[in-house]
Amino acid sequence: MASAVVYECGGASVSAPKYYLLACGNAGWWLDGLTWSGWGRETATATGQFWQRTCKPSCVSGGALPYQATVTASGLTGGAYTTLHIAAPQAPEPVLDFGLSEKGAREKPAG
Repeated sequence: MASAVVYECGGASVSAPKYYLLACGNAGWWLDGLTWSGWGRETATATGQFWQRTCKPSCVSGGALPYQATVTASGLTGGAYTTLHIAAPQAPEPVLDFGLSEKGAREKPAG
């Protein structure tokens, strides 16, 4: 496995993470149980679960639901991936795209 990283919310670099927090501000979205292939290549792909807080009855007391997902990391620049694509067909938002930087993930607007 080649050396490549993504950055977590706190700025720590991680290689082929099994868990990755997507919503740094509110911890409402995260990935877990990721199994990667091609890590360190231009494009790496993982399968796992995309978790989303339900916020019912409220975000504080609500639970979270998992959705099967395929995750693609790409844009390998200077040893770090710069984009993350999530396809979770059963999730309320079945496709999500994120830009990755030293500050973690930031959702890209649709379109």
